[in-house]
Amino acid sequence: MATQEEIFDNVESWWNPKGSHYTLHWITPVRFDYFSSCSGDLKGKAVLDVGCGGGLLSEEFAKAGAEVTGIDLAPKAIEAATGHAKANALDINYLHSSIEKFLPGNEEKFDIVVCSEVLEHVFDLQQFVKDMMGTLKPGGKFLFSTINKTLKSKLFAIYIAENVLGMLHKGTHKFEKFIRPSDLSECLEDNNVKIEEIKGLSFSPLRLDFVISNDLSVNYIGYAVKNK
Repeated sequence: MATQEEIFDNVESWWNPKGSHYTLHWITPVRFDYFSSCSGDLKGKAVLDVGCGGGLLSEEFAKAGAEVTGIDLAPKAIEAATGHAKANALDINYLHSSIEKFLPGNEEKFDIVVCSEVLEHVFDLQQFVKDMMGTLKPGGKFLFSTINKTLKSKLFAIYIAENVLGMLHKGTHKFEKFIRPSDLSECLEDNNVKIEEIKGLSFSPLRLDFVISNDLSVNYIGYAVKNK
């Protein structure tokens, strides 16, 4: 079984829509459409993509005119992100860094902080959120998506997605790291940030695609605003 570090440090697969990260390619249009609808005009906005991986979301924000910085702990992911951005003439500042090491010197610098499909992998959620919110300007928006901590999410996000359908590498997710919306809200409120909306990010059997929904029981997506 691959480790989480090996799963998220795979250069070949990041930009191969049929590779091991194909589910991220699948949900990226839905994620970005939602995030952009919450953000207004992105042109000239300073955006920080925390846990950017190979840069799938970072590139969408850059194409919309945002000034994007992407950070990730996986050096090969940053290598893949940098190479793909360069090949597509996109000016994105990618850094191999943790949020903890990135924060000093970048306090309240960004209009938007994005953390998508990352929160469910961190070891210390409270500290991670605190460091991220330290980079967000007052009045700025925090855009997030993650996995709820429910029996249904354990069944679908781990057992079916990883073990039955093979949509994800085995070991990609650990149930104990899944996050209830109430727990995320509490972490954010401790840092003067308030959730404005949470929606479901659900698979529709009728459309055979992911859609924004009202079902938060597995994946959820939303945005919050830092108080001025």
